[in-house]
Amino acid sequence: MKKAIIIMAKVPEAGKVKTRLQPKLSPEQSARISTAFLQDAENKAYTITENLFIAVSPFVEKSRLDTILQHNPTLIEQKGENLGEKMLNALKFVFEKGTDAILMIGTDSPTFPTDYLEQAFEFLEIETDVVLGKTTDGGFYLIGLRKMDERIFENVEWSSTDTFEQVWQNIMDLGLHLREVPSWYDIDEPRDLEKLGNELFHNENSRRRASKTFDWIKENFQSIFS
Repeated sequence: MKKAIIIMAKVPEAGKVKTRLQPKLSPEQSARISTAFLQDAENKAYTITENLFIAVSPFVEKSRLDTILQHNPTLIEQKGENLGEKMLNALKFVFEKGTDAILMIGTDSPTFPTDYLEQAFEFLEIETDVVLGKTTDGGFYLIGLRKMDERIFENVEWSSTDTFEQVWQNIMDLGLHLREVPSWYDIDEPRDLEKLGNELFHNENSRRRASKTFDWIKENFQSIFS
């Protein structure tokens, strides 16, 4: 089975990423923690497959990200009017490369276990059509597909507390076989940042999974948690 992972990511520029973490973080700090999130997502995905794609917004030449990216992913442009269209177009692009199974993840859940990626691919190998990993705020941090079906993404209110349920319902209505990996949390609000810091300082496994994020948290501990 030829498999691939797509990471959906924004170019980490000050003032354009993780704005909901402000004023807890400055725009520059928001960009730097976003960089750490992207690096951890890339490292995690690369342990599973070298067939790695990063769908970036806005699209930039890879040389712009040379100081950030640690492996050699293929960069593709996020195309579409909303998140659903952007995800759909990225998935189409990679399926057209002859890929048999794709996992798509974001960068906002840096500490979810790498085992969940392995488990998701295992599900797709045994006739599962779709795999989802729910976030605690009602979205999802992972979606896996064995074949493209645009109807999964129709009539969904993206980036809302109903996103997961609406995608789940589409999958059920289509009669597709769905499996789920355990839920995890996103880092969107200042309270999420506090939860992340607590997890990283008290869980060695989490520190290994998100080493770049932990390094950044350590360096900025006083300004964040004082």
